[in-house]
Amino acid sequence: MEKKQLKEIGKRLRDRRIELGLTREKMSELADIGSGYYGQLEVGTSQMSIDTLIKLSESMHLPMEYILFGTGWEPGDPSDVFSLLKDCTDRELKLAKEVLKLFLMKNDSASTEEDGQ
Repeated sequence: MEKKQLKEIGKRLRDRRIELGLTREKMSELADIGSGYYGQLEVGTSQMSIDTLIKLSESMHLPMEYILFGTGWEPGDPSDVFSLLKDCTDRELKLAKEVLKLFLMKNDSASTEEDGQ
């Protein structure tokens, strides 16, 4: 793989990690890979195995195609929410639905307050 491709992959990994609000150490822990190795992936100085690609795809909730080629997913894509929910129990889904309702009501009231000022 060319150095340019490795840097592009690293940028996508870094951008997603930041979007998730994680440190490199926490991301590497979630993906079950070494933090130094993960750092090398982010800066584009190391290649990854298929096993590592799968681990990163699962832990970052990203399609492998996006990690490798930058296609098949867009940041902020609502399918992120669905991928997070797909393995939830019925109880977890009910709780998530309640939290989302509260979040949306809070945002609606904040928007209404801003419009009224």
